Order: sequence, then C-alpha cells, then structure tokens
Amino acid sequence: MFKIFEYSANIILILNFILFLSRFNKESKAYKIFTIYLGVIVIVQISLKTFIKLGYENLVLSHAYFSGQFIALSFFYLVLMKLNYQKKIIQWNLVITTGIVLLCLNFDKEKWFNFNPIEILLTSISIIVYSTFHFYNMLSNKREFYYINCGILIYLFGSTVTFLPRNLHMKLDISFYEVLQFLNVILYIFYLLFIFMEWIKLVKSKKIVTNGQ
Repeated sequence: MFKIFEYSANIILILNFILFLSRFNKESKAYKIFTIYLGVIVIVQISLKTFIKLGYENLVLSHAYFSGQFIALSFFYLVLMKLNYQKKIIQWNLVITTGIVLLCLNFDKEKWFNFNPIEILLTSISIIVYSTFHFYNMLSNKREFYYINCGILIYLFGSTVTFLPRNLHMKLDISFYEVLQFLNVILYIFYLLFIFMEWIKLVKSKKIVTNGQ
C-alpha cells in the first residue's frame, strides 16, 4: 500500500512540474521560482531512487531536499512579501539558517548520513513563518498562491512532526518508522494536490481575463 501512495506522489509531483513549466515564460517571478523549486524536488526524488537502485546510502540527499526546499521557498516568499520588515526577516534568516545548518554538518560528519533534526526544525519553522506572513498579507491584498500557501503550511506542520524522530525510530522501532513514512507520504500527496489546484485556478483565471477582453 505504501508503495502505491509513494508512486502516486511521484507521478503527481512530475505532473505538477510539467504543468508549471508549460507556463514558465508567461507568468510572474514568484511563479518561476516555485517552478524551479518543483524541478529541484523532482531531481532530488529521481536521485533518491537512483541511489537505492545502485545500493548507495541515500540519506545524504535529505540535506538537498530540506535545504533546497528552504532556499527555494525563501526566495519564493521574498518576492511575495509586501512589507519591508518581512523581507528583511527572510533575507537575514536565509543567511543565518543556512550558516547554522552548514556549521552543524561540518562539526559532526555523521549528520551527513542521517536526518539532521536541527536542519529539519530550522528550515521547516522558517517556511511556516513565511507562510503565516503571506496569509496575513492576503487579508488586505490579492490572494496570490493561496492554495500553494495552504498546502505548504499543512504539509510542513505535519512533516516536521514525522521527520524529527526518524533517526531514533529507525534504530529502535521499524514498525513505527513505517507508520511515520506512511503519514508523511499522505501529507505530501495532499500538498501536491493543493499545488495542482493552484495551477487549475491560475489557468481558469487567465481564460476568464482573455474571454473578457
């Protein structure tokens, strides 16, 4: 059952990337950054599967996933922010959080081959804060990327809880680790469906504008 959901998630991810890429030259800077983010995640997922097939340890790629997601979405929200103090927070946090994660990995080389709780916590909480900023801004501004923002907030709240204890449960309780994996893939599918809904909404809005003209 888990494999079915995992394959479904990968298919939806690739489909979303193709759909977003199809409108890449026609849309805003924020849209383009989010499309690049989807491309990064596609590459990471393909690399994960390749590492498994070749018999290599693939947890090292978790850093590409979490840090890549953090950097890409930081730039995405930086473009969307309306207030200067919000932009400053994102800019400073991007530098500080990236620096902390790199220091942690360099001080303890073993963390390269395990999930890094500090990396997961700092990057995830940062994006949750950015998402909250965007919801606040949408109270008095245009509801840009509403579905994507909802998906990000829901997914990161849930995935942070499922990822943080994984190093411990991988060693002590394989059955509980599998439960965490299953919960995470379900949350991820919901997130990807929110992204798909955003694309549908965008296309419909463009058609309405075109027909109106």
